[in-house]
Amino acid sequence: MEAIISATLHFLFWLVLVVSVFIVPLGLPGTFVIVGTVLLHGFLTDFVPFSGTLIVLLLAIAILGEGIEFFFGAASAKKFGGSKQSMWGAILGGFAGAVVGTGIVPVVGTLIGVLVGAFIGAAGMEYLATQNSNTALRVGFGAFLGTLGGRFSKLTLAIIMVIIVVFRFIQ
Repeated sequence: MEAIISATLHFLFWLVLVVSVFIVPLGLPGTFVIVGTVLLHGFLTDFVPFSGTLIVLLLAIAILGEGIEFFFGAASAKKFGGSKQSMWGAILGGFAGAVVGTGIVPVVGTLIGVLVGAFIGAAGMEYLATQNSNTALRVGFGAFLGTLGGRFSKLTLAIIMVIIVVFRFIQ
């Protein structure tokens, strides 16, 4: 019976890690779920094979991913010629879009909402600042690409985190 429980818990551990990677693009905190799962495993196994140092490393990667994702859209709007207002528009628009998108179509709507929201927020604020629709559209597109890049970067970090866990587990 103990072997069945152990096998089930190991299966659930790996399942949660894999699902965590897939929820990152949807705007859910998959990187922190990875950290929490490894931390829980550590508590249950006296931190064998996962040490406190590994958990701190994973937490640092998760925090880095959040920072990259948060500022990528704003930085991209700036790179495409946007003002500070458009940078804030990308951030606030992405957040508002995620909330609205989740309300319209749960889960997938979050991703669509954050991308559309970043575009609208950056373009709208740039238009208010410059009264130039071409510039506003270019800046909005930049915010869209940056937000997409931020999600992709965070997804990449989540995959790296799981690979680190796998390699530590098999050592």
